[in-house]
Amino acid sequence: MKKHVWFWLCGLWLSPVVWAEPVSVLLTDTIKNGQGNINLFDLKHSTAALTPAELEAFRLAHNGALVLAVDINEAASGTEKASTQGVTISAVQLTIVSGGNSYTFTDFSTPTSSLLASAGQTERQSYFTIIGQTGSSLITPNADSELNGTSFDGLLTIPVDMALDQAVSATLVVSLLETNTQLGDPEAFYDYTAGFEDLALISVEDAQYLADLAPGQEEAPLVITQNQVQNTSESWVYYPAADDYYIAAYEDNYPAKNDYDFNDLVVGYRVGYGMTGEDVNSLIVYGYIIARGSDYTHDWYLHIGLPESTSGTGTVNLFKPGTAEQESGYPKSFSQNGSFDQRLLTGTKALMQIPGKAFANTEAEEPLVQGHKFSVVVDFETPLKVSDIALPPYDPYLYVPGTGYEIHLSEQASRLAFSVNNAETAGGFKNAQGYPFAVIIPDDWQPPLEYVDLGEAYSNFLGYVLNDGVEATPWYQAPTTNKVRGIGKSFWKWD
Repeated sequence: MKKHVWFWLCGLWLSPVVWAEPVSVLLTDTIKNGQGNINLFDLKHSTAALTPAELEAFRLAHNGALVLAVDINEAASGTEKASTQGVTISAVQLTIVSGGNSYTFTDFSTPTSSLLASAGQTERQSYFTIIGQTGSSLITPNADSELNGTSFDGLLTIPVDMALDQAVSATLVVSLLETNTQLGDPEAFYDYTAGFEDLALISVEDAQYLADLAPGQEEAPLVITQNQVQNTSESWVYYPAADDYYIAAYEDNYPAKNDYDFNDLVVGYRVGYGMTGEDVNSLIVYGYIIARGSDYTHDWYLHIGLPESTSGTGTVNLFKPGTAEQESGYPKSFSQNGSFDQRLLTGTKALMQIPGKAFANTEAEEPLVQGHKFSVVVDFETPLKVSDIALPPYDPYLYVPGTGYEIHLSEQASRLAFSVNNAETAGGFKNAQGYPFAVIIPDDWQPPLEYVDLGEAYSNFLGYVLNDGVEATPWYQAPTTNKVRGIGKSFWKWD
């Protein structure tokens, strides 16, 4: 395939210069130990160097950008394995020397990004990532391509707004990010090891092939593709913390106290703010179903108070346990107007169950099962002040179709027009003795076993209730061992 470039001079169209559509070529230099100094003119399987005219042909073919394929060769770390592995790019610098001048380009992109903390840090920021798998591409549409029969994976795109046909050197420096692997995944997945990454300058045809193939992306943790989180953020701030979650536990027989075992639904969630300076331009939510010990099914909502003038767009994802496969009908898009109030789990009884059993993760003799993961991304049209956003842990609440009631933290008010208690005011979600029907605790909490009263499983809870939550506040730190179901965070937080 050839590309014709016409030139306009003094009112005349001159004869076209014909550039041959380039074919992908492998580069000699690699990224080793997180750093690569790549000579773009040095080819791996050729005695002759790439010419400036050929490099310009690659740039023209990609409409003013150089596009490279990267072959990921990483040792297993975190959830990395042959079918999915990744690295994080910290910085890219392309230096072109042409006409006696030196030009530097530092803008770049890849098809995926993730929220990651660098070594020694816990606050996560957005970084571009490259994801792949062992033996990914194997064959390309063009048999003449040097990528044919290789295992190249992700794409690295560098915009270049100058002609390269007079360049005397083209040097690319790629720096990978050292992530804080002590946090586990996703940092452990996206770290780099002593492995090396091969690179290639690739054709439009091969670039499209790899973009469509997306090797390894389906199984990779915390992938934020380019159709989510549109706003650019300088940093991310999480509540309750970078790798911690709030646990919301419910007694769903409201307003009756009943067995009061507080394992009818247990959900872990956290909220992140995408920050530019002191303003919030994006919001992200992650969460998991941890346990379900009820004959009822539920819908689980998260309400975060925002100014009435708030507007934006959002996406809800719902992933099947232990996979990157979404449930039918997901992802779902929505318009954000005013406060954030989204139903994130629908029909919990169908979502989390053990075949032939009424409950999941609340009986001592039954095996543990992993629950669904959900995530939400919201991009605001106009950034918000942190002070304009309701305080954590926000308002996580249930709707129980079998009773018609919604159940909130005791300081919150009802929100659903169709619920039985749609006129419930703030402070109403307690019984006459002061017992709540929803509680928030840290993410190392263990729910009571089936039919075990919360006060029996946690003996300090009674003092907490009788003193209106002023005394015995760390009641959740002293469980009665044989009265609770141990579900470690390392199990329920499966990604």
